[in-house]
Amino acid sequence: MTRADRPEGPEAPIRAAEAQLEAIRQGMLELEQESAQPLAAVAPCYRPSARNLLHFIALHRQHHGGLADQLHQLGLSSLAGSDPHVLASVDAVLRALRALRGSPPPPAPAVDTADRIAHHCTLLFGASWDGPGIMVTLPAAAALDGEAGGLIAQLLEAGMTLARINCAHDDATVWHELARRVRNQSRELGRPCRIAVDLAGPKLRTEALPPQPGVVRARPARDRFGRLLQPALLLASPQPESCPALPGAVRLPIEPGDWHDFQVGERLEGADASGRHRQLTVAGVEAWGLLLQVEQGCRFVSGLRFQGQRQHQLRVGPLAPEPGSLTLVPGDRFWLLGRGADPGPPLQDDPSSAATLAGTPALAGSAAIACSLPELIPLIGKGERVLFDDGKITAEVLKPGVSGLLLEVTAARGGRARLRGDKGINFPDSRLPTPALTAKDIDDLGFAVAAGDMVNFSFVHSPADLAALHRELQRHGREDLAVVLKIETRLAYEGLPQLLLEAMGHPAPLGVMIARGDLAVECGWESLARIQHDILRLCAAAHVPCIWATQVLDELARHGLPTRAEITDAAMGAQAHALMLNKGPNITAAVRALRTITRDSRRASRGDRLVSCLAYNSNCPGG
Repeated sequence: MTRADRPEGPEAPIRAAEAQLEAIRQGMLELEQESAQPLAAVAPCYRPSARNLLHFIALHRQHHGGLADQLHQLGLSSLAGSDPHVLASVDAVLRALRALRGSPPPPAPAVDTADRIAHHCTLLFGASWDGPGIMVTLPAAAALDGEAGGLIAQLLEAGMTLARINCAHDDATVWHELARRVRNQSRELGRPCRIAVDLAGPKLRTEALPPQPGVVRARPARDRFGRLLQPALLLASPQPESCPALPGAVRLPIEPGDWHDFQVGERLEGADASGRHRQLTVAGVEAWGLLLQVEQGCRFVSGLRFQGQRQHQLRVGPLAPEPGSLTLVPGDRFWLLGRGADPGPPLQDDPSSAATLAGTPALAGSAAIACSLPELIPLIGKGERVLFDDGKITAEVLKPGVSGLLLEVTAARGGRARLRGDKGINFPDSRLPTPALTAKDIDDLGFAVAAGDMVNFSFVHSPADLAALHRELQRHGREDLAVVLKIETRLAYEGLPQLLLEAMGHPAPLGVMIARGDLAVECGWESLARIQHDILRLCAAAHVPCIWATQVLDELARHGLPTRAEITDAAMGAQAHALMLNKGPNITAAVRALRTITRDSRRASRGDRLVSCLAYNSNCPGG
């Protein structure tokens, strides 16, 4: 732009901002026109929301070139809070700019003043919705305890408004009993609560490894200097289940023999499972067996022998096998195979055999583990990452193949991690066309349509997935059943606008869940804050209720005390329309805490509450 072309005078910044806004507005209308066909397919009740979503997309596709700062300097809205009503906000700012120039603004267009998000929250969460709802994953144990005063009743009293039944676990008998109890207790207590049925989806998991020999571990108590405080106690018996309960004692099965000939104070010597010499001391001879003490850490496996001072022997009896596992460190190589393939020998638990001292890969790739979806194996390319167990282990594909992938571990949490069966697998670099609706999900929909108020659609990532779900709901005669889209893959996040428009083709209530656990693994932990913020804004623009999920107050629910970080996380989650808590022994306390945190956060965001130090500190100005 030459000096002659540059706008001059006090009106210059106003005209510049006005020109930018006019271009943005035109872009919105053009995108709406280009999307006439998808808009026509949207149900009439969602059409204003779909139109606003398109305006939001158009607004953020364009480069604003400092527009927000210009509007701030002029004392006008920067459009930061305009997501639910984008075009109306742009028009309002344009009218204000023209008024600043002294030009008569055009007549204000008719504005849709309906609070569509609140209306859609009421449809999805129930007529009692007046702020963030609290969704709780019900454990199977809640189907077994007493109904009156049981866990479900406690959760309802604490503030649960959505009960989640996860079809990835347990069976239809448990699910129906949980649903029945929620309905009964909700009615008796006068606490409205809806039921969300979570479909399992095509969760890719590791298959079980061959079982490993059982190990019994005895650890004496020591102080921080390593000095002995209390020997480890062993209840050694041919029938260990008959031993009395003794706090801190470990039950050890032994073979029948002359154990009753041992005497109190007698020492037994031998090598434990690690091959180290150990000495056991007889502290008691009882009718059920021996009470033994050991002053060093000791590991027992079946068949170990310990020699007494008078030629008596003690032999460890059969131990129940333990689930197989691979202990992996960076540099280890192993195969990921299709289901049914021979998993091969697992890496041993002995640290010296997990990787050689020279740092070369252990077993040269002979260890292997199978996966539950073998059809995905040929779709994975060389150099792509494979993550296991919520990202605890990261590996890279060295050699792709039709029946298996040779992987090399690049990172393991804590430097060494154990991989077992039934652990999740993620391919964050791969585009996998796996249908979200599995045969199991289709079977489980029978329960969902009979007992649920909404279905949580796991691993949805394409409009075709939604079409398949709605065909099944139509077959059951339940097209009115609410659907919550669980956003847990990169594909789903990147395609969320298309998913929302496709879902709006049906008039049933609609919601979105930010499944932060899988999202973080798929997209990287460092991107999670931005991604969940993006999803919240897209949902606000589409007037779709959003559920904040995964590890909300997790430490409080599991261990009884929250971390400072998760308190802040829960407060941030109050931006959503519901938050989900997982299971834990202190889940009722977590529900109460979450209700308080979200209520206070909402009040603070609305400005209903003065900061405590200003309200109560008499030293404040004016106090």
